[in-house]
Amino acid sequence: MKGLRYFEKLTALTMGKLCQQRWLLAGLVLLCLLLPLGAGRAAEALLSRGVNFAGVTLAITAPEGDNVPQLLEQFMGEMEDIAQYCDIVALEEGAALEALSRGEVTAVLVLPERFIQGVMWGENPDLRLIVAGDRPLESLLLLWVGQSASDILSAFQGGVYAVLDLYQAAPPPGLTRDQVVVDINLRYISLATGRADMFQTEMVTATQALPIPLHYALSLAAFFALSAAPVFVPLYGGDWLRFQRRLRAAGRGTAGGCFSALAACAPVLFLLLFPALLLAGEGHPLALAGAALGMALFCGLFCGVCCLAAGSAGGCGLLSFGGALLSLALAGGIIPPVLLPAPVRRLSGLSPVTWLRQLAAGAMGYEVPLSAWAGLTLGGAGMALAMAVLYRRRVDGEEGTP
Repeated sequence: MKGLRYFEKLTALTMGKLCQQRWLLAGLVLLCLLLPLGAGRAAEALLSRGVNFAGVTLAITAPEGDNVPQLLEQFMGEMEDIAQYCDIVALEEGAALEALSRGEVTAVLVLPERFIQGVMWGENPDLRLIVAGDRPLESLLLLWVGQSASDILSAFQGGVYAVLDLYQAAPPPGLTRDQVVVDINLRYISLATGRADMFQTEMVTATQALPIPLHYALSLAAFFALSAAPVFVPLYGGDWLRFQRRLRAAGRGTAGGCFSALAACAPVLFLLLFPALLLAGEGHPLALAGAALGMALFCGLFCGVCCLAAGSAGGCGLLSFGGALLSLALAGGIIPPVLLPAPVRRLSGLSPVTWLRQLAAGAMGYEVPLSAWAGLTLGGAGMALAMAVLYRRRVDGEEGTP
Protein backbone atom coordinates (compact mmCIF):
# COMPACT_ATOMS: atom_id res chain seq x y z
CA MET A 1 0.00 0.00 0.00
CA LYS A 2 2.84 2.40 0.78
CA GLY A 3 4.30 1.75 -2.66
CA LEU A 4 0.95 2.46 -4.29
CA ARG A 5 0.47 5.71 -2.37
CA TYR A 6 4.01 6.75 -3.27
CA PHE A 7 3.29 6.08 -6.94
CA GLU A 8 0.03 8.06 -6.75
CA LYS A 9 1.72 11.07 -5.17
CA LEU A 10 4.61 10.91 -7.63
CA THR A 11 2.17 10.74 -10.53
CA ALA A 12 0.28 13.76 -9.18
CA LEU A 13 3.53 15.73 -8.94
CA THR A 14 4.45 14.65 -12.48
CA MET A 15 1.08 15.77 -13.86
CA GLY A 16 1.48 19.10 -12.06
CA LYS A 17 4.80 19.64 -13.81
CA LEU A 18 3.21 18.64 -17.12
CA CYS A 19 0.44 21.20 -16.68
CA GLN A 20 3.08 23.91 -17.04
CA GLN A 21 3.06 23.04 -20.77
CA ARG A 22 -0.54 24.23 -21.18
CA TRP A 23 0.06 26.28 -24.34
CA LEU A 24 1.77 23.42 -26.12
CA LEU A 25 -1.05 21.12 -25.04
CA ALA A 26 -3.65 23.56 -26.36
CA GLY A 27 -1.91 23.66 -29.75
CA LEU A 28 -1.72 19.89 -29.81
CA VAL A 29 -5.47 19.68 -29.10
CA LEU A 30 -6.20 21.85 -32.12
CA LEU A 31 -3.94 19.74 -34.34
CA CYS A 32 -5.42 16.43 -33.22
CA LEU A 33 -9.04 17.57 -33.52
CA LEU A 34 -9.14 19.84 -36.55
CA LEU A 35 -6.38 18.86 -38.97
CA PRO A 36 -7.11 15.08 -39.24
CA LEU A 37 -10.79 15.71 -40.01
CA GLY A 38 -10.06 18.47 -42.50
CA ALA A 39 -7.30 16.48 -44.21
CA GLY A 40 -9.56 13.41 -44.40
CA ARG A 41 -12.33 15.33 -46.16
CA ALA A 42 -9.86 17.04 -48.48
CA ALA A 43 -8.30 13.68 -49.41
CA GLU A 44 -11.75 12.23 -50.12
CA ALA A 45 -12.60 15.14 -52.42
CA LEU A 46 -9.29 14.86 -54.25
CA LEU A 47 -9.18 11.07 -54.64
CA SER A 48 -12.87 10.73 -55.48
CA ARG A 49 -12.77 13.42 -58.13
CA GLY A 50 -9.55 12.15 -59.63
CA VAL A 51 -7.33 14.05 -62.01
CA ASN A 52 -8.78 16.12 -64.83
CA PHE A 53 -7.47 14.43 -67.98
CA ALA A 54 -8.95 15.39 -71.32
CA GLY A 55 -7.49 12.45 -73.23
CA VAL A 56 -5.41 12.35 -76.40
CA THR A 57 -6.15 12.64 -80.09
CA LEU A 58 -4.25 10.32 -82.41
CA ALA A 59 -4.09 11.09 -86.13
CA ILE A 60 -3.46 8.07 -88.38
CA THR A 61 -2.01 8.46 -91.85
CA ALA A 62 -1.09 6.02 -94.63
CA PRO A 63 0.16 6.19 -98.23
CA GLU A 64 -2.28 7.68 -100.73
CA GLY A 65 -5.09 5.34 -101.69
CA ASP A 66 -4.83 3.22 -98.51
CA ASN A 67 -8.12 3.17 -96.58
CA VAL A 68 -6.68 1.57 -93.41
CA PRO A 69 -6.76 4.87 -91.42
CA GLN A 70 -10.49 5.23 -92.13
CA LEU A 71 -11.13 1.65 -91.04
CA LEU A 72 -9.13 2.14 -87.83
CA GLU A 73 -10.99 5.37 -87.11
CA GLN A 74 -14.30 3.55 -87.48
CA PHE A 75 -13.56 0.38 -85.53
CA MET A 76 -11.28 1.74 -82.78
CA GLY A 77 -13.71 4.57 -82.11
CA GLU A 78 -16.32 1.95 -81.22
CA MET A 79 -14.08 0.28 -78.64
CA GLU A 80 -15.18 1.82 -75.32
CA ASP A 81 -11.97 1.18 -73.39
CA ILE A 82 -9.92 3.07 -76.00
CA ALA A 83 -12.53 5.78 -76.66
CA GLN A 84 -12.42 6.73 -72.97
CA TYR A 85 -9.02 8.36 -73.36
CA CYS A 86 -8.14 8.38 -77.07
CA ASP A 87 -9.86 9.85 -80.15
CA ILE A 88 -8.82 8.42 -83.52
CA VAL A 89 -8.91 10.59 -86.67
CA ALA A 90 -7.83 9.68 -90.20
CA LEU A 91 -5.85 12.41 -91.99
CA GLU A 92 -3.35 12.82 -94.77
CA GLU A 93 0.23 13.01 -93.54
CA GLY A 94 0.71 16.69 -94.35
CA ALA A 95 -2.57 17.72 -92.72
CA ALA A 96 -1.80 15.54 -89.69
CA LEU A 97 1.61 17.16 -89.15
CA GLU A 98 0.07 20.63 -89.45
CA ALA A 99 -2.59 19.68 -86.90
CA LEU A 100 0.17 18.41 -84.58
CA SER A 101 2.07 21.69 -84.83
CA ARG A 102 -1.14 23.62 -84.01
CA GLY A 103 -1.81 21.39 -80.99
CA GLU A 104 -5.05 20.00 -82.45
CA VAL A 105 -3.78 16.40 -82.24
CA THR A 106 -1.50 14.81 -79.67
CA ALA A 107 0.45 12.49 -81.99
CA VAL A 108 0.60 11.22 -85.57
CA LEU A 109 0.82 7.50 -86.37
CA VAL A 110 2.29 6.93 -89.83
CA LEU A 111 1.40 3.52 -91.31
CA PRO A 112 3.63 1.96 -93.96
CA GLU A 113 2.39 0.61 -97.27
CA ARG A 114 0.45 -2.68 -97.12
CA PHE A 115 0.37 -2.55 -93.31
CA ILE A 116 -2.53 -4.98 -92.80
CA GLN A 117 -1.09 -7.53 -95.22
CA GLY A 118 2.29 -7.32 -93.48
CA VAL A 119 0.69 -8.00 -90.09
CA MET A 120 -1.34 -10.92 -91.42
CA TRP A 121 1.73 -12.55 -92.95
CA GLY A 122 3.95 -11.96 -89.91
CA GLU A 123 6.23 -9.37 -91.48
CA ASN A 124 5.59 -6.84 -88.67
CA PRO A 125 6.23 -3.63 -90.68
CA ASP A 126 7.72 -0.69 -88.79
CA LEU A 127 5.51 2.18 -87.70
CA ARG A 128 6.37 5.82 -87.02
CA LEU A 129 4.82 7.68 -84.09
CA ILE A 130 5.38 11.44 -84.09
CA VAL A 131 4.58 13.14 -80.77
CA ALA A 132 4.63 16.71 -79.47
CA GLY A 133 7.66 17.52 -77.36
CA ASP A 134 5.74 19.81 -75.01
CA ARG A 135 3.23 17.15 -73.91
CA PRO A 136 5.29 14.46 -72.10
CA LEU A 137 2.38 12.93 -70.15
CA GLU A 138 0.36 12.23 -73.27
CA SER A 139 3.45 10.94 -75.05
CA LEU A 140 4.14 8.48 -72.21
CA LEU A 141 0.52 7.33 -72.31
CA LEU A 142 0.75 6.68 -76.04
CA LEU A 143 4.06 4.85 -75.51
CA TRP A 144 2.39 2.62 -72.93
CA VAL A 145 -0.57 1.98 -75.26
CA GLY A 146 1.80 1.17 -78.09
CA GLN A 147 3.78 -1.28 -75.96
CA SER A 148 0.56 -2.96 -74.84
CA ALA A 149 -0.60 -3.23 -78.45
CA SER A 150 2.77 -4.73 -79.42
CA ASP A 151 2.46 -7.34 -76.66
CA ILE A 152 -1.04 -8.28 -77.83
CA LEU A 153 0.12 -8.45 -81.45
CA SER A 154 3.09 -10.66 -80.53
CA ALA A 155 0.85 -13.03 -78.58
CA PHE A 156 -1.68 -13.22 -81.41
CA GLN A 157 0.97 -13.84 -84.02
CA GLY A 158 2.40 -16.62 -81.87
CA GLY A 159 -1.06 -18.21 -82.05
CA VAL A 160 -1.23 -17.66 -85.81
CA TYR A 161 2.12 -19.37 -86.35
CA ALA A 162 1.07 -22.29 -84.14
CA VAL A 163 -2.07 -22.81 -86.25
CA LEU A 164 -0.08 -22.59 -89.48
CA ASP A 165 2.42 -25.14 -88.16
CA LEU A 166 -0.46 -27.53 -87.47
CA TYR A 167 -1.81 -26.90 -90.95
CA GLN A 168 1.58 -27.61 -92.52
CA ALA A 169 1.85 -30.87 -90.58
CA ALA A 170 -1.56 -32.21 -91.72
CA PRO A 171 -3.43 -29.97 -94.21
CA PRO A 172 -7.20 -30.69 -94.14
CA PRO A 173 -8.60 -31.49 -97.56
CA GLY A 174 -10.26 -28.58 -99.34
CA LEU A 175 -8.73 -25.88 -97.07
CA THR A 176 -6.07 -23.64 -98.59
CA ARG A 177 -3.30 -21.97 -96.67
CA ASP A 178 -4.53 -18.49 -97.64
CA GLN A 179 -7.95 -19.31 -96.25
CA VAL A 180 -6.38 -20.51 -92.98
CA VAL A 181 -4.35 -17.28 -92.70
CA VAL A 182 -7.43 -15.12 -93.25
CA ASP A 183 -9.66 -17.13 -90.91
CA ILE A 184 -7.21 -17.30 -87.99
CA ASN A 185 -6.41 -13.57 -88.26
CA LEU A 186 -10.11 -12.73 -88.28
CA ARG A 187 -10.54 -14.94 -85.22
CA TYR A 188 -7.81 -13.08 -83.34
CA ILE A 189 -9.18 -9.72 -84.46
CA SER A 190 -12.52 -10.75 -82.99
CA LEU A 191 -10.80 -11.68 -79.73
CA ALA A 192 -9.00 -8.32 -79.65
CA THR A 193 -12.14 -6.26 -80.20
CA GLY A 194 -14.06 -8.28 -77.61
CA ARG A 195 -11.25 -8.47 -75.06
CA ALA A 196 -13.26 -6.54 -72.48
CA ASP A 197 -15.37 -9.67 -71.97
CA MET A 198 -12.26 -11.56 -70.83
CA PHE A 199 -11.79 -9.41 -67.72
CA GLN A 200 -13.76 -8.79 -64.57
CA THR A 201 -13.77 -5.19 -63.38
CA GLU A 202 -13.29 -4.69 -59.67
CA MET A 203 -13.42 -1.28 -57.99
CA VAL A 204 -10.58 -0.72 -55.51
CA THR A 205 -10.66 2.23 -53.13
CA ALA A 206 -7.52 4.31 -52.80
CA THR A 207 -7.25 3.49 -49.09
CA GLN A 208 -8.33 -0.17 -49.36
CA ALA A 209 -10.07 -1.32 -46.15
CA LEU A 210 -11.19 2.01 -44.66
CA PRO A 211 -13.14 4.90 -46.18
CA ILE A 212 -10.88 7.70 -47.36
CA PRO A 213 -11.82 10.31 -44.71
CA LEU A 214 -11.53 7.78 -41.87
CA HIS A 215 -8.21 6.43 -43.15
CA TYR A 216 -6.58 9.86 -43.20
CA ALA A 217 -8.23 11.12 -40.01
CA LEU A 218 -7.02 8.13 -37.97
CA SER A 219 -3.58 8.13 -39.61
CA LEU A 220 -2.99 11.81 -38.85
CA ALA A 221 -4.35 11.50 -35.31
CA ALA A 222 -1.86 8.71 -34.65
CA PHE A 223 0.90 10.75 -36.30
CA PHE A 224 0.31 13.80 -34.09
CA ALA A 225 0.13 11.66 -30.96
CA LEU A 226 3.46 10.00 -31.83
CA SER A 227 5.14 13.32 -32.63
CA ALA A 228 3.98 14.97 -29.37
CA ALA A 229 7.15 13.93 -27.52
CA PRO A 230 8.59 17.48 -27.10
CA VAL A 231 5.61 18.35 -24.89
CA PHE A 232 6.78 15.77 -22.35
CA VAL A 233 10.50 16.64 -22.31
CA PRO A 234 10.32 18.31 -18.84
CA LEU A 235 9.35 14.94 -17.34
CA TYR A 236 12.54 13.28 -18.53
CA GLY A 237 15.33 15.73 -17.87
CA GLY A 238 16.75 18.66 -15.93
CA ASP A 239 15.46 19.42 -12.44
CA TRP A 240 12.98 16.55 -12.55
CA LEU A 241 15.73 13.95 -12.96
CA ARG A 242 17.75 15.55 -10.15
CA PHE A 243 14.63 15.24 -8.00
CA GLN A 244 14.47 11.55 -8.96
CA ARG A 245 18.13 11.19 -7.93
CA ARG A 246 17.34 12.51 -4.47
CA LEU A 247 14.45 10.08 -4.21
CA ARG A 248 16.76 7.29 -5.19
CA ALA A 249 19.22 8.32 -2.51
CA ALA A 250 16.32 7.96 -0.07
CA GLY A 251 15.89 4.33 -1.13
CA ARG A 252 13.40 4.70 -3.97
CA GLY A 253 14.05 3.04 -7.31
CA THR A 254 13.82 4.69 -10.71
CA ALA A 255 10.89 2.58 -11.94
CA GLY A 256 8.39 4.69 -10.00
CA GLY A 257 9.58 7.92 -11.61
CA CYS A 258 9.77 6.35 -15.04
CA PHE A 259 6.26 4.96 -15.12
CA SER A 260 4.73 7.87 -13.23
CA ALA A 261 5.81 9.93 -16.23
CA LEU A 262 3.97 7.46 -18.47
CA ALA A 263 0.95 7.63 -16.15
CA ALA A 264 0.95 11.40 -16.55
CA CYS A 265 1.41 11.34 -20.34
CA ALA A 266 -1.25 8.73 -21.10
CA PRO A 267 -4.26 10.72 -19.77
CA VAL A 268 -3.16 13.78 -21.73
CA LEU A 269 -2.85 11.77 -24.93
CA PHE A 270 -6.15 10.04 -24.17
CA LEU A 271 -7.91 13.40 -23.90
CA LEU A 272 -6.45 14.33 -27.27
CA LEU A 273 -7.27 11.09 -29.05
CA PHE A 274 -10.69 10.20 -27.64
CA PRO A 275 -12.53 13.27 -29.00
CA ALA A 276 -10.73 12.81 -32.33
CA LEU A 277 -12.02 9.22 -32.55
CA LEU A 278 -15.53 10.34 -31.64
CA LEU A 279 -15.51 12.92 -34.42
CA ALA A 280 -13.77 10.72 -36.99
CA GLY A 281 -16.18 7.79 -37.19
CA GLU A 282 -18.95 5.70 -35.72
CA GLY A 283 -18.66 3.29 -32.82
CA HIS A 284 -19.74 2.79 -29.24
CA PRO A 285 -18.17 5.40 -26.93
CA LEU A 286 -16.85 2.73 -24.56
CA ALA A 287 -15.14 0.88 -27.42
CA LEU A 288 -13.68 4.13 -28.70
CA ALA A 289 -12.49 4.99 -25.19
CA GLY A 290 -10.72 1.63 -24.94
CA ALA A 291 -9.05 2.14 -28.31
CA ALA A 292 -8.02 5.70 -27.35
CA LEU A 293 -6.54 4.42 -24.08
CA GLY A 294 -4.53 1.75 -25.90
CA MET A 295 -3.29 4.32 -28.42
CA ALA A 296 -2.41 6.74 -25.62
CA LEU A 297 -0.34 4.15 -23.75
CA PHE A 298 1.55 3.15 -26.89
CA CYS A 299 2.18 6.75 -27.93
CA GLY A 300 3.20 7.63 -24.35
CA LEU A 301 5.85 4.91 -24.43
CA PHE A 302 7.07 6.13 -27.81
CA CYS A 303 7.29 9.72 -26.58
CA GLY A 304 9.13 8.62 -23.43
CA VAL A 305 11.73 6.69 -25.42
CA CYS A 306 12.27 9.68 -27.74
CA CYS A 307 12.68 12.09 -24.80
CA LEU A 308 15.16 9.84 -23.02
CA ALA A 309 17.13 8.88 -26.13
CA ALA A 310 17.51 12.45 -27.39
CA GLY A 311 18.23 14.27 -24.13
CA SER A 312 17.13 17.70 -25.41
CA ALA A 313 13.91 19.27 -26.65
CA GLY A 314 15.33 19.90 -30.13
CA GLY A 315 16.71 16.40 -30.52
CA CYS A 316 13.54 14.88 -29.12
CA GLY A 317 11.39 16.82 -31.58
CA LEU A 318 13.57 15.77 -34.50
CA LEU A 319 13.57 12.12 -33.42
CA SER A 320 9.85 11.84 -32.71
CA PHE A 321 8.76 13.84 -35.76
CA GLY A 322 11.10 11.92 -38.08
CA GLY A 323 9.99 8.54 -36.75
CA ALA A 324 6.32 9.48 -36.84
CA LEU A 325 6.62 10.90 -40.37
CA LEU A 326 8.36 7.76 -41.65
CA SER A 327 5.68 5.64 -39.99
CA LEU A 328 2.95 7.80 -41.54
CA ALA A 329 4.46 7.43 -45.01
CA LEU A 330 4.79 3.64 -44.70
CA ALA A 331 1.18 3.43 -43.50
CA GLY A 332 -0.15 5.20 -46.58
CA GLY A 333 -1.05 8.31 -44.62
CA ILE A 334 0.57 10.62 -47.19
CA ILE A 335 0.31 8.79 -50.51
CA PRO A 336 -2.69 6.42 -50.71
CA PRO A 337 -1.75 2.76 -50.18
CA VAL A 338 -2.77 1.68 -53.71
CA LEU A 339 -0.29 4.18 -55.20
CA LEU A 340 2.65 3.07 -53.08
CA PRO A 341 5.27 0.80 -54.68
CA ALA A 342 4.77 -2.87 -53.86
CA PRO A 343 7.90 -3.12 -51.63
CA VAL A 344 6.68 -0.16 -49.56
CA ARG A 345 3.19 -1.68 -49.24
CA ARG A 346 4.76 -4.85 -47.88
CA LEU A 347 6.46 -2.78 -45.16
CA SER A 348 3.26 -1.00 -44.10
CA GLY A 349 2.52 -3.76 -41.58
CA LEU A 350 5.63 -2.68 -39.65
CA SER A 351 4.42 0.89 -39.19
CA PRO A 352 3.16 2.00 -35.74
CA VAL A 353 0.69 4.33 -37.49
CA THR A 354 -0.79 1.28 -39.21
CA TRP A 355 -1.18 -0.55 -35.89
CA LEU A 356 -2.74 2.46 -34.17
CA ARG A 357 -5.10 3.16 -37.09
CA GLN A 358 -6.25 -0.45 -37.17
CA LEU A 359 -6.77 -0.44 -33.40
CA ALA A 360 -8.97 2.66 -33.65
CA ALA A 361 -10.83 1.25 -36.66
CA GLY A 362 -11.49 -1.96 -34.71
CA ALA A 363 -13.53 0.05 -32.21
CA MET A 364 -15.64 1.26 -35.16
CA GLY A 365 -16.53 -2.21 -36.38
CA TYR A 366 -13.63 -2.94 -38.74
CA GLU A 367 -11.45 -6.02 -38.47
CA VAL A 368 -8.17 -5.70 -36.61
CA PRO A 369 -5.56 -8.07 -38.11
CA LEU A 370 -3.41 -10.20 -35.86
CA SER A 371 -0.31 -8.35 -37.07
CA ALA A 372 -1.62 -5.14 -35.51
CA TRP A 373 -2.15 -6.78 -32.12
CA ALA A 374 1.30 -8.37 -32.32
CA GLY A 375 2.92 -5.08 -33.30
CA LEU A 376 1.24 -3.13 -30.51
CA THR A 377 2.03 -5.78 -27.90
CA LEU A 378 5.64 -6.49 -28.85
CA GLY A 379 6.39 -2.87 -29.71
CA GLY A 380 4.88 -1.63 -26.45
CA ALA A 381 6.78 -4.19 -24.38
CA GLY A 382 10.05 -3.38 -26.13
CA MET A 383 9.58 0.37 -25.64
CA ALA A 384 8.66 -0.12 -21.96
CA LEU A 385 11.89 -2.04 -21.40
CA ALA A 386 13.95 0.51 -23.33
CA MET A 387 12.29 3.35 -21.43
CA ALA A 388 13.11 1.80 -18.05
CA VAL A 389 16.75 1.23 -19.00
CA LEU A 390 17.21 4.69 -20.49
CA TYR A 391 15.51 6.38 -17.52
CA ARG A 392 17.80 4.67 -15.06
CA ARG A 393 20.86 5.65 -17.07
CA ARG A 394 19.70 9.26 -17.25
CA VAL A 395 19.12 9.37 -13.49
CA ASP A 396 22.53 7.79 -12.90
CA GLY A 397 24.04 10.37 -15.21
CA GLU A 398 22.55 13.17 -13.14
CA GLU A 399 24.51 11.92 -10.11
CA GLY A 400 27.67 13.30 -11.59
CA THR A 401 26.23 16.78 -12.11
CA PRO A 402 26.55 19.51 -9.45
